[in-house]
Formats: sequence, C-alpha cells, structure tokens
Amino acid sequence: MLGGRYMSEITNIALDAMGGDYAPVEMVKGAVDAIQKESAMKVFLVGQEDKINEELEKYQYNKEQIEVVPASEVIETAEPPVSAIRKKKDSSIVVGM
Repeated sequence: MLGGRYMSEITNIALDAMGGDYAPVEMVKGAVDAIQKESAMKVFLVGQEDKINEELEKYQYNKEQIEVVPASEVIETAEPPVSAIRKKKDSSIVVGM
C-alpha cells in the first residue's frame, strides 16, 4: 500500500478536452503531464477525435494511459447550459458524464 492506495489501483479520469480556453491544446498538455507524473492513472479525453489526436501527436507518452473518446459536438460558452445539454447529446461534456 502506498499513500493509502494499493499499487494495483488505477485512477480513471474523464476530461472534457473541448472545454475551456485553448482547447484541446491545454487539455491534452495537462493530460500528458498528469500521466507522466502518476503511473497509476488513465485519462479519457472526450471531444473531437481528430483535433485531440492531432495534439497528442506532439507528445511522447504511454499510449495505454490516454484514450480518446469521440464526441462530435461542442457546447459554446454563450449557450444556455440546460438547453445545450438537452440539444447536444453528442457534446464532450454530455458524453464524458
């Protein structure tokens, strides 16, 4: 046991790669940085697959620790949250949840 966790435990994290400023550039960068610091972690990057993969190509990382989960739609900042979630069922935030 290390720090209260068994070494065989893997922490799974779903990350909306299309959310926030400079997405998916900063989200991918953060995911790669996180897995390089924590080997018992897997990150699921949710969003537009082609854009995420384009960013991932810039890095060397353990491919088993990052998985891209496709979601074709993006909810924009100005959209009303509830109606956007109802209308955009294939948005990165909805698929990630």
